[in-house]
Amino acid sequence: MKKLLNFVLPLKSFAAMIFSGFICAYMVTGTLYSIILKDPFNYTIPFVFVLQGLVLSIVISSLWVIILGDTIIKKMRYLPRLIIFSISLMVVLVLCLLTFFAIPTDWAKLWLIVAGLVVMGIIALSILFELYYRITGKRYTEMLREYQSKIKL
Repeated sequence: MKKLLNFVLPLKSFAAMIFSGFICAYMVTGTLYSIILKDPFNYTIPFVFVLQGLVLSIVISSLWVIILGDTIIKKMRYLPRLIIFSISLMVVLVLCLLTFFAIPTDWAKLWLIVAGLVVMGIIALSILFELYYRITGKRYTEMLREYQSKIKL
């Protein structure tokens, strides 16, 4: 039970953050979209968007926990996992794009813009984590070398 909770709680938290990002990005992008195209923006969120945003946020957070988390894949370096995560995220976004070509709606283009922004933000966040891990690793390696050289003296 403890292992299940250790897996589900980060998944739930990250999915909630992604979903909130979808909703906020939808409102901001909708406002900018209406200003640029001089088309009135209806500030209601379609129910289908909420469902698809919920499913997409669960899929993205599941990929994050499975591929980038240390609970399932433990021995693979972070950069190959980041590449696998980015490619799988792009596949998910392409599947969403193909789904929306089959469902013609007024807001599908706006939803695709929002989904693309969220996916790019998550990939950027992942790259920032990679840079942070590399910098931290180099710092610890330097400290370890200094410590080892002091012990030898």
